[in-house]
Amino acid sequence: MASIGAFRLNKDAIAEGEWIEVGADDAKFEIRARGAVSAYRDGLAALREEAARKHNRKARGGETAVTPDRLPPTIDDQCQGMALADHIVLDVRGLDHDDGKPVTVEEYRAMLRDAETYGMLIRFTVEAAIAVQMRHTGQVEKATKN
Repeated sequence: MASIGAFRLNKDAIAEGEWIEVGADDAKFEIRARGAVSAYRDGLAALREEAARKHNRKARGGETAVTPDRLPPTIDDQCQGMALADHIVLDVRGLDHDDGKPVTVEEYRAMLRDAETYGMLIRFTVEAAIAVQMRHTGQVEKATKN
């Protein structure tokens, strides 16, 4: 039988973030990420709503209007990257530019806003946010049992 504590989120730990290793086997780096905090989800929803409005204003006669939950993938990826940059990424380490200079957190956030070029970074950042969220689900319950 499952205990409800297994599904309770440790909101403080999720908001503080933690270092998560991401990347391909031969190219790993770390992101200090928050879990999917409310500000991220709310921010993503607002970005999607605005993107749908902009897209529909530019639509030509006969084109089907889009809704925030039915954006074209390229537009949705851009919204996702912006929300991750604004609300999830706290720091980055172990990632270098081609010239060997370390990527700063500000540069990483800018890269997330360029979904067309850095879509893989968006994927890794989503994975980091999910990992933080999963690590801190039920932690309070587990700690009280030990």
